[in-house]
Amino acid sequence: CTHFTWTPYNSGTCWMKSGTVSKSDAFSTNDPNMVCGVIEGDQQGGIQWNGNNWAMSCDFHGNDLSNVLIASNLCGGKCADTQGCTHFTWTQYRGGTCWMKQGAVSKSDAFATSDPTMLCGLANLPGPNPDLGPLLSGVLATRHGAYESGACALPTSTYAVLNPVALGDIAALQQLKFRPDLCGHILKVDCGNGPLDIVITNSNYGGGLDLYGSTWNKLTNNKPPGQTYCKVQFTSRNAFSFQEPRCYYKPGTDNNNPYYHNVGLLNTGGRIVRGASIDNRAGQHRGDNPYYAFDFGPIDGSKQIVFTFEDGTTYSVFLRDCVYQGSEQMWS
Repeated sequence: CTHFTWTPYNSGTCWMKSGTVSKSDAFSTNDPNMVCGVIEGDQQGGIQWNGNNWAMSCDFHGNDLSNVLIASNLCGGKCADTQGCTHFTWTQYRGGTCWMKQGAVSKSDAFATSDPTMLCGLANLPGPNPDLGPLLSGVLATRHGAYESGACALPTSTYAVLNPVALGDIAALQQLKFRPDLCGHILKVDCGNGPLDIVITNSNYGGGLDLYGSTWNKLTNNKPPGQTYCKVQFTSRNAFSFQEPRCYYKPGTDNNNPYYHNVGLLNTGGRIVRGASIDNRAGQHRGDNPYYAFDFGPIDGSKQIVFTFEDGTTYSVFLRDCVYQGSEQMWS
């Protein structure tokens, strides 16, 4: 596949295409929902980059600046906080080492490895316009007057996106109908007063976008409670203030019980998780939240959780590296 087109046909179809093309071969249509693209740059050397400049099974040559023993999900942030660090590699050496590197590089300087646990990336943050999904129009929006954590049970943290939404399942939402693995992902919404990035924190079965008070006020310019219609796009922006993925225990669950672990992968740069397994045994959702419960055991912290994304790629993390926060983030 060298290029593609997405259309709303059959509730959303990706038409994968072959042959040598360039952007100049594309032509405009009158369908605002259609999307097309060329595969280039981000997949050089077989490396599958996500929307936030990191990838699995890759490395950079030389240019080592320093190294530190740290969990893989903290490596990118450590590099960003280290003066002179421009890119990084994480390996399992000595239980987990972040190799911080210096000098000007790009994604094309990375090379693929055969180690599925390795991670490499660039320290620079994503641009102000993260990748967007198909534009959905005429989506019903209502006001949700509550102060609550929401069904998604997202952990207490420092969030880059603070405006919450309870996501519904009406037909107008198409591929964005609520499902637990959409929790914590970011939508770009415009209800006629300019776009706003909002975070999915709750479910709203039978409805559309149930906008919490802070979100409703910004998107409607303080319109009285009622209903309106909006445009919606899925984005690759991260909800948290850090850039790398992070495994979390569901807040309030016992993280010291070897017979029960309830964990999820958040901050994935727009990649949607579709499953998680330990020793090839699948975890299960327990409610409308992004966490996967594993109740066979005992399971110790040296086991790896393999999270599988909807695009077929995976991300592995040691159970011991999953973060426990005792409380859920509150939204209003």
